[in-house]
Amino acid sequence: VTALGLLALGLMGPQSIHARDRAEVEGIDIILTLDVSLSMQAADILPNRHEATKIVVDDFIRRRPNDRIGAVVFGRDAYTLLPLTTDKEALRTMISELSLGVVDGRGTAIGNAIATSLNRLRTSHAKSKVVILLTDGESNSGNVSPDQAAEFAETMGVKVFTVLMGQANDAPVQQGTDIFGRAIWDRGNFPVNPALLARVATRTG
Repeated sequence: VTALGLLALGLMGPQSIHARDRAEVEGIDIILTLDVSLSMQAADILPNRHEATKIVVDDFIRRRPNDRIGAVVFGRDAYTLLPLTTDKEALRTMISELSLGVVDGRGTAIGNAIATSLNRLRTSHAKSKVVILLTDGESNSGNVSPDQAAEFAETMGVKVFTVLMGQANDAPVQQGTDIFGRAIWDRGNFPVNPALLARVATRTG
């Protein structure tokens, strides 16, 4: 009876709480830092920069089942969308529902966005701490410059991976629909800055 009881217990796969804590510490803590400024409405990436960002981020989250992931959104300033969590479904849902205009989008504060993301990682004891910044790369707002934020990240041992969501300064943008529901397109100036993103990524390793 004792042997059968131990066998049943073994098949149940009991886990130590302390072992789970150690596994989390040895994993990667990731903050997804998402640009929701108005320049992300440009459609040089289809369907546009904003929607393309949500698509690639959703795919990324599905591929990281064992890491804690949080999210920061930014426009003229930066805000925490969700702290570090293992609840991937909640995170995917919140990101899928993101729309331009959820924050003041009349500017792009990349430095503030990185700084806010670093603040979410400040108490992390994970083996690796990472910020993944998805933006068109032109910073024109905020009280922390991207280079200052990169310096902070380097000091904290946080790597900042940058993803350029945009192809050209001159890009098509949808201006609405006609009476038949067809998209009306125009062109606008929505600057990209790949050099800035490369500099931030290089500075943080």
